[in-house]
Amino acid sequence: MKVSHPVRRSACPTMLPGREVLLAAFRGLPHDDHPILDAAGELAVLHQVRERTPASESAGIDRRRAQLMRAIDRWVILAAPVPPAAADEHSETLGGLVDRLARHCSKAFVALAGAAEPVCSDEWVRLDDLADSYQRLVEDLWAGVRSLPAHTY
Repeated sequence: MKVSHPVRRSACPTMLPGREVLLAAFRGLPHDDHPILDAAGELAVLHQVRERTPASESAGIDRRRAQLMRAIDRWVILAAPVPPAAADEHSETLGGLVDRLARHCSKAFVALAGAAEPVCSDEWVRLDDLADSYQRLVEDLWAGVRSLPAHTY
């Protein structure tokens, strides 16, 4: 008898993943193949490694992070609906936002492992607020009411 494990799914491989699936990808939980979720999982690992790496040795990690952010941004440009010229521009790219979420997710799990209650609580509140911002941006992009800035890393 074959045992199957539950898989967290994004809505559709051509759509942007929602906050819950993205947060699960940061934790390394299984998901359907999706370029943003794959990049998110790797970004989370890179942030964990970067926390333990001396600043003088982190250039390679930061280069890889920039590559992943660009890959997310390119995918969004190709997959999301083209916004009208009048759409409001978001302050950062989706790749940059996913990278910030990965960093905060890493910090939240470190805090959960041993920080004082107020520190842990504050980090989880920041993560939740940032995840809400991500979800609103995804919904706005898919509705065509928001555009992303052209950004180089």
